[in-house]
Amino acid sequence: MPAPLIHLIGRIVDGAYRAYRANQTIENGKSAVELVQLVREIEQRREHIKQTLRATIEAMTQEIDTKSSTFAVVDRGGNSTVSRRGQENIEFKEYIERKVPFRPAISQVCTVALQMPIKVPRRIRKKIAGDIVETTIEIALKQFTASLFFEAVDEALEWRSPLKSEPNYNGTSKKALLGEPATRPKRFGSDIQPFWPRPKGLLAPDLVIVEYRHEPFETENVFAAVEIKFPGDWAKKNQLETYVELMTPTVGINPIKTGREKVALLRVPEDCTGFETTGKQTPVAKGNKNRR
Repeated sequence: MPAPLIHLIGRIVDGAYRAYRANQTIENGKSAVELVQLVREIEQRREHIKQTLRATIEAMTQEIDTKSSTFAVVDRGGNSTVSRRGQENIEFKEYIERKVPFRPAISQVCTVALQMPIKVPRRIRKKIAGDIVETTIEIALKQFTASLFFEAVDEALEWRSPLKSEPNYNGTSKKALLGEPATRPKRFGSDIQPFWPRPKGLLAPDLVIVEYRHEPFETENVFAAVEIKFPGDWAKKNQLETYVELMTPTVGINPIKTGREKVALLRVPEDCTGFETTGKQTPVAKGNKNRR
């Protein structure tokens, strides 16, 4: 190749690289600004959900010694007559119909997350949703919003809320990864996205409801492990069975039955309080009040 041509190609490559680096610098600068804005929005939304659920938080404060199972008695379970696709309502009927304490409060958080998820700029979405998501980023952001809201409630109750958002468990030993205090889930992510990344080998149900809220969320103290599914995210048999195995005790009478009875499926909005269907099973979400 002639020397002049080699020099020309070199200048083109060098120019392209410099343009690329300049563009990256601009993009990084914009991302930094957007991160600051995102932090501000997250904090505002966390405070908003605390105000929205103020009555619920105050009630939970007064009921610190009351077992969560007490509140499950009045729950009617989810809507197993409604199916998103196929025979979902039949295949997962037992998990859908499981009695879940505090369903109205859980429903309110999930409904807000469904209708008004935290807005994340496109440049930094993967930093929030993760590099690998099994569902779409839009679904992941709804789940992220709900998880942040449940965590905000737990924080408001000085980590003694019965609702634990995405707590981590060792998939082999089944031991809970406890933070400080021991009723606070240990996190491995950032202040913006505390739930991700998650070290390999850990399991984290979307929401865990403990029986005794002033004790750690070890599996023995779990009343229900709730898998939450937003529209477009389908229930998976192997995922639910994994949580059944996690919640199955090593001793006791009929441990497998005990493990199954601790796992629940909550589809948003189908299994939320205030959900209705038309004659064609079209979802109709009614407003939720601060009921327990």
